[in-house]
Amino acid sequence: MPADQRTDDELLKASVHDAEAFAVFYRRHAEAVLAYLRQRTGDVETAADLTADVFAGAFAGRRRFKPRQEPARAWLFGIANNLLAMNRRKQRRALAARERLGVPRIEFQDEELERAEARLSALMQGNPLNALVADLPAEQRDAVLARVVDERDYDDIAREQDVSEALVRQRVSRALARLGGGMREGRQ
Repeated sequence: MPADQRTDDELLKASVHDAEAFAVFYRRHAEAVLAYLRQRTGDVETAADLTADVFAGAFAGRRRFKPRQEPARAWLFGIANNLLAMNRRKQRRALAARERLGVPRIEFQDEELERAEARLSALMQGNPLNALVADLPAEQRDAVLARVVDERDYDDIAREQDVSEALVRQRVSRALARLGGGMREGRQ
């Protein structure tokens, strides 16, 4: 299949009605965004989470995107920088709260992590609902449990998770779609 020759601006404009156009935009820039965030955070997991949030934010904001003199990639990295700053503020608040409360940072050893994972697995097996959502990415699992099981409002979940309401809606929607697909596959 030949590479899509459309510009990033054209892809973002088309993505309002064509999800594949956004997928092309994502494939074009995901690696660069991940590398940038990995370099800035020093942590692969944080960088991967932030990269997902960057593209979720870009997808949610694609209707408002206006082509400018600078490339669309600059808009995307602007989103990345905003999320990086929010993540750092969140980390500083957590650190300040721990210090204020006198709670030391807990450093787990591999053996302790394995025991914790085993306990969590045992808990997950005891509740069929937890088993159902176990394969979802953590942010989708947390969002769908908070919304569907706990019946919380999207804005409440967004405040707790320190993300936008649109991102929470997207996570719930994606989780439900994945769960629905898994249920259909199980019936076949």
